[in-house]
Amino acid sequence: MTAMLSMAVSYVQAAAPQEIPSTYSIWKVVLSLAFIVVFIPACLWVVKKLQVTQMRFGQSDIRIISSQTLGAKEKVVLLEVEGEKILLGVTSHSINHLKSFSSNSKAFAQMMSDAEVSSSEVKAEQGEAL
Repeated sequence: MTAMLSMAVSYVQAAAPQEIPSTYSIWKVVLSLAFIVVFIPACLWVVKKLQVTQMRFGQSDIRIISSQTLGAKEKVVLLEVEGEKILLGVTSHSINHLKSFSSNSKAFAQMMSDAEVSSSEVKAEQGEAL
């Protein structure tokens, strides 16, 4: 009986796989996860940079001149399409046309300075009338 028992023990010992040190397998898993955590954001950054570069060198007829956020999901966007400037109101549910500016219209700063000059002329005329 002892002979059979010793044979069974030697058979079980021979059949057991050799164990890899547990610290090696833990470090392998940790390094794999760290690689994935770094790799995914790096890929997203590269894709974003490629999109920006493509938009810069692309021959698009639509150009975003300015964008102003008004709230959490609302903003006003000034676009230029074929020389015409278009002001749009953008929300999460809709896009509304607010105003169009022709290519020969004055710049906003020029309109303000003209309004300032005309208001000072009106004040001067009022002073002369008194």
